[in-house]
This record gives sequence, structure tokens and C-alpha cells, in this order.
Amino acid sequence: MHPARRETSAQSGIDDLPQIRPGTQWWTFTIHLRDDGGEFGLTVFFVRHQIRRPDGTPLESHAVLWYRSDPRTTSHEGESWLDEGSGELAQVLLHADEVTDPRIKRAFIEALARGDLPLPDRRLPHPVRIGQDGLDLDFGGVARLRKERDGTYLLEADGDRSGFHLRLTPDKPVIAQVDGDVRAYCLTRLTVTGSVSGERESAVRGHAWYRHGSGDHWRSDVEPAWEWVGLRLDNGWDVSVLRGMLVDAVKGTSMPAGVHGVLSSPDGERLSVPAVLRGSAAWTSLSTLNTYDTVWDVDIASHQLSLRVRTWFPEQEIRSLLFGSGILEAYVSVEGTMAGRPVTGQGCLEVWPANRIADIERFVLRARDLANASIDEIYPESPEASMLAGLAGVEDRPELLEGVNLTDLHDTLVRPIRYAVEGAGKSWRTYAALAALGMLRAETRAHHQSVAGAFEIMHTACLVVDDVEDRSPVRRGRAAVHMVFGEATAINAGTAAYFVYDKLLRRTVPDDESLRLRIHEIFLQVMHAAHAGQALDIAGHRAAMDEAVATGEAEPLLRRIRAVHRLKTASVPRGMAQICGLFAGATPGQLLAMADYFEAIGLAYQITDDVADLRGVTAPLSGGGHRPTKHVAEDLRAGKVTMPLAHAVALLPATDIRRIWHTVRDGDAHPAAVTEIARTLEDCGAVQACEREANGYVTRAWESLQGLLPVTHESIMVCALGAYMARRERE
Repeated sequence: MHPARRETSAQSGIDDLPQIRPGTQWWTFTIHLRDDGGEFGLTVFFVRHQIRRPDGTPLESHAVLWYRSDPRTTSHEGESWLDEGSGELAQVLLHADEVTDPRIKRAFIEALARGDLPLPDRRLPHPVRIGQDGLDLDFGGVARLRKERDGTYLLEADGDRSGFHLRLTPDKPVIAQVDGDVRAYCLTRLTVTGSVSGERESAVRGHAWYRHGSGDHWRSDVEPAWEWVGLRLDNGWDVSVLRGMLVDAVKGTSMPAGVHGVLSSPDGERLSVPAVLRGSAAWTSLSTLNTYDTVWDVDIASHQLSLRVRTWFPEQEIRSLLFGSGILEAYVSVEGTMAGRPVTGQGCLEVWPANRIADIERFVLRARDLANASIDEIYPESPEASMLAGLAGVEDRPELLEGVNLTDLHDTLVRPIRYAVEGAGKSWRTYAALAALGMLRAETRAHHQSVAGAFEIMHTACLVVDDVEDRSPVRRGRAAVHMVFGEATAINAGTAAYFVYDKLLRRTVPDDESLRLRIHEIFLQVMHAAHAGQALDIAGHRAAMDEAVATGEAEPLLRRIRAVHRLKTASVPRGMAQICGLFAGATPGQLLAMADYFEAIGLAYQITDDVADLRGVTAPLSGGGHRPTKHVAEDLRAGKVTMPLAHAVALLPATDIRRIWHTVRDGDAHPAAVTEIARTLEDCGAVQACEREANGYVTRAWESLQGLLPVTHESIMVCALGAYMARRERE
């Protein structure tokens, strides 16, 4: 056990004046307040950043954010205001960023270049004023922070929907937040009085924790991330534990950067102590796909201190361009023991993840866990009578299953679907469904996760049946469902899974029959289209290809393939966009444009999937890297007519396309010959024609949609997703 290091308050004096030197400076308040209705939390950030532009001129940016966490309603609401320099700063950093996925970079830069800040960020209405005499900040007339001569702080805000007027009086001396030459300090206890306004104005009182610090420029190849807890215990002790990490966004790996434990005794003495910080009870944001632990254990052996820290509720993520995407700033309750005696308390948890996205495909893969959680609700791992009754459609008459071996029902109806979804799929439909809600600023709730997961089930069910009809032995890098469970079971389980949506819908929209009817109509349209597309796919394109080779005319063949792609593949994301748009309250114009765009994404995905087949198909792994799921030119070797082959009709000499078609027409072509044909299709421009076509669909649909949407992080990411679908890079 390491002894604690003691430090007097005089050794850690604070200088919270605005600085001239380049870098970041922040003033952060986490405030526990109480009004006549009960307890709530208020977090306030003032942030200033200074760099030099590429031409050497100085660039300053400022941001102020505040969010209120109310455990009574489990609501988390606030405002975020940035100045003009913040948008320019983001562009400068993005242009210099060699880590972020280029499609995401481009989408953000294009939005910022138009002068748009992604909501919830708003533009400060007036310039920022920095006082010359002491700490005196006025951020655009929206929020103010001033330090009085007696050491108290005045904190005020007048936003569009909320505000506050607070006086904060320090109860303990300033302490350094970490050891060493680090410019970070805090006041662990301040008494707070004043008023808070929103739907109504109310007098409040409480306590606050104030942090001030400065640092170097944002962004580097290795990005810092951290978790911090600041706790006030009822015995007068205060606890600060900061655990840092350095994250390699490209590799997806992290390296510990130390744990800093600091105690403040009841009389204000600072003690540096070894500490352990462990998180559990992970929660994933449906908006950012960031995953945060929401229960934490704090152990400080030198003081026999053992604490359990729990968030009031998980959904306390703050989203802003300031953070890249989002951070968790959550109010917590504390209980545990110190020196054998029980203690309780309150505090704040901050989780600041590495928010840069190096690979959009790997980012979207984070949605897989959300989809799997939804699937677990519907298809439990072990037989459950009530769930199986629901899948059988007899939940109101469970006695019909009396005498039935539930294991048999589970093995033939549930296990095949669970097996199918456990493969190495990309899960982009789940993410796209959540993003479609976020594009319209719909509040994402747990039931939306179930809706998004249902699209993954529907898609997976189509694949299960498709593999039987195509006699495909492999799916997602392993044996197809019918190879493991048999064709009859695969067909029955796959078709039964189509009806899962009805069960979810009744649970998600129990009281709105009109909305449920509209969604049912869309769902049935999707199923009609998908089955029609599958019917045409079963019929195949051999005769159409024969005709194209004979005449040299590619367009009739291409029209047929496009129709199949739209019906079989693109109809699902189109219907998904319509359903999510209805949930989000989209206007008719938004609904149509969203449907067209997501159909374009689905169409582009299928076209580039045909291209990927020539090169070998891979799926991303959550820890980085990819795994092969299809060998080079499997479809071509099986004699399937794909988009690159169809485009080649108009691009190759007649003798060459006849030779190629003769080689692959009847399937089982020699692998060496197929590899050579794939190279020919690359060289003749057929692949480039496919990519141009896919990009054209996505670009035109996005141009129609973007003017109808508010600019949000989700809309920017969906724009990037479309760019990815239109041109998936060679793995």
C-alpha cells in the first residue's frame, strides 16, 4: 500500500484568467441543485481554443454549453452555443486530420463550409467579450462567468429555452486535479444559490464542483480519452479519480495513461493517493453509438475507501461539435464505506471517449450489438414459454402449446435465426434506421432500438431463404443456415421471421392505430417488392445476357438487373426510411426524399456488392481488421450475371464478351479463368461504370434530401454512409 502524499492548499493556487497562449482553456461547473420539486443536476462548460491558421494568422473559438439532468423525469436537456470561430476551427482541424475516414471528413467539411453547425449546436448571436480585469467572460450575450473580488463566482445564462442566475461561494481551497506539471485545478465544494428558468423560474440552492484547466492543441495521431469521477461524501471528504488513455483511432487500440487519485479532507487538505477505477453496466448511445459504463467502483486502499458509483440514469450524453460527437456527463449517487463506516454522497461522472472515426464501416459495426440485443428480446437464447407463444401467434391462448416440446419449437424456429445473425454482417441497416430518426431530431428511445433491430432480422430472414433458393453453401464467412439446419427448417424459420415486425410494432406503438396501419402498409409493400425481386433473381438473367451478347446492346440487360436490385435489395432500406420518418414526424416532402435517398443507398450497396464480388468480399471485425466472407468472383464462377458483367457488354469487343460469357455461363468455371475475367472487367472500365452509376444515384438523391433536413450529426453521417455505399474501397 502506497502512502498518500499530502499537499497544502498554498501549493496549488489557481489562475483561472483567460490566457493568450495557443491551446485550449476550459471552465466547467457540475452543480447539484434543489428546488421545491426535488434534486437535479446542471452542467455548464465554457471553452476557449486558440490556434494559428495555415497562413499564420490567429484563430480563436469559443463555446458555451449547459445541460440539466433531472432524475424525476429522467430527462436530459440543454443548449449548446458556438461562435463563428468554432466552425472555422473544425474545418482547419478536419483538413489537417489524417485519421478520420475521408468520407466523414468530406461530409462535415461540406456542411461547415455552408455555414451550418450541426444541431444541437447554435451560433452565438453576438461576439464573445473577454474582460481585461480578472475572470470576466461574456459569450455572445448568451452566457456569462465572472469572478468577484471576494472569490465568489457569478454564473448566468439566458438561452432560448432555459437559463440560470447563480452565485457560487467556495467552501474549500483550490487543489490540483492531478500531480505533476499539469494545468488543471478544481474547487471541490462551492455553495450555490440563485434561480433557474425553463418552463418556469424557480429558486434553487445546492453545491457545485468547479474545474479549470488549459491544455495544448486538439487532435493528434494518438487521441486522449479519459474517465473522471468527482464525488462529495457526506462525511466531508471529496474524491477525484481520473483515468487517462491514449487511443489509436486507426488501429482501434488504447494504451493506459495513468490513474490519478486525489482526496480533499474535510479541512481542505489535499492528498494524492493510489486509486482503482472500474466500470461496468455498459450503455450504448443510440445517437453516437458510443458505449459508456454507467456503474463504477472506486477503491482507495490507503484510506480504506470503497465506493459504488451509479448514474442517475444512463441517457446523460452531451452532443456537440465541440466534442467531435458526444461525451457522457452524468450525475451520480454514491454509497460505500470509509475506514469501515458507511458513507453516501453525490457527484459527477465524465467519460470522454476518442471520438474520431477512422473507418466508417467499422463504426457502423457498433450497431451490431444493438441489433443483437433487440434480437435477444425476440429470439431468446433458451426456450421461454411466453416468447415462443408470441412467435407462434398464440400469446392470448398459451394453452395451445400445452404438451408441446418447447425445445423442439425453439430449435427449429429460433436457433436458425440466431445462428444467421451471429455471422459477420455489416449491420448498416440498424445504424441507418437509428440515423434516420436522428436526422429529424427525433428523440431516440429504447423502443427505437427494437425497431432498428427488426430491420436486421427482416434482412437476415431474406438471406436465409435466398441461400436456399440459390443453393449458396456459405453466408457471412461460414456455413449457410440450410447447410446446418436443413432446407425445410431454414425456409420455415426464415419466412416466420418476416412477421416479427408485427410483434414489435404492437409493443412500440400500442395506442396509435392510425400510425400502426400506415407502417403495416409500408411493411407489406416492402415484402411484396422483395419477393418479386427474388422471383426475378430466381428466374435469372441468362436469357437476357444471351440477347445482350448477341446484339451488343447492354441497356435492356442493365434495366432488368436494376429492377431486381431495387425490388430485392433497395426496397428494405426505402421502407425503413419511411417507417422511421413516420416515427419522427416527417413532412410528406421529407418522407419521400428520405425514402428515395435510402433506396439509392440500398441500390448503391448492391451495385458495389457486385463489384466487391470480383475482388472478394470481407466483413469488418469490431476490434479492427476484416475477415473474408466470399472468395474472389464467386458469383461470376457460379454463372450469375452481375452489374460489372452487364456493363462489360458495351465496353469490350464482341469476341471478348462472347468468350467471357461462354466461359462462365454454365457455372463451375476454372478459378484461374475466373480470376483472369475479373481482371478484365476491372481493366475495361466495367467496375468504374458501376461506381459511377452507384455514385450518381446517391448524389442525386442526397441533393434532393439535404435541403429538407436540419443539419445534424446524423444527417452528416448518413451523407458519409451514402458515399461509402457508392464506393467501397478494395480491402
